[in-house]
Amino acid sequence: MGSLAGALLTSRITDRFGVGPVIIIGFAVSPLAQVPLLLAGPGRGWQIVLAATLAAQLFWATAAGVSQRTLRQILCAPAFQGRMQAVSTTVTAGSRPLAAASAGALALVLDVPAVLTIGALLQIVPALLLLASPVRALRTMPVLPAPAAVPPAREGIS
Repeated sequence: MGSLAGALLTSRITDRFGVGPVIIIGFAVSPLAQVPLLLAGPGRGWQIVLAATLAAQLFWATAAGVSQRTLRQILCAPAFQGRMQAVSTTVTAGSRPLAAASAGALALVLDVPAVLTIGALLQIVPALLLLASPVRALRTMPVLPAPAAVPPAREGIS
């Protein structure tokens, strides 16, 4: 439900807060959402807290994801759209097995809460980098001039 709401409300919240702040909030909510997980104990109360936290995290992650992908597509030349998306997918999805293996190795040395804490602290880095970048001042999507039309290729010419 959080992701669906985030997808449906992205344009409204970017209009209200700005594109850059929505991206930054999306990255900042993720490490904050780890805090209840680290504090949780047994019981229905904690289940409700964790479900609500996950919904909020998915809301902001989706809003940030839609905003950042839209921004990348606007800024990237049409001829490079496929490469840009492939690199983004490779970096994000490709790092997951390495992160999982690293967390597993750390869990052999440390306890699980310590590994989760380290993971949450590492998730702060992207938010800090975004805060230090020009993204923080971005309120609307940039409007770039339309690219010059490329004449269609003539048939029979290779």
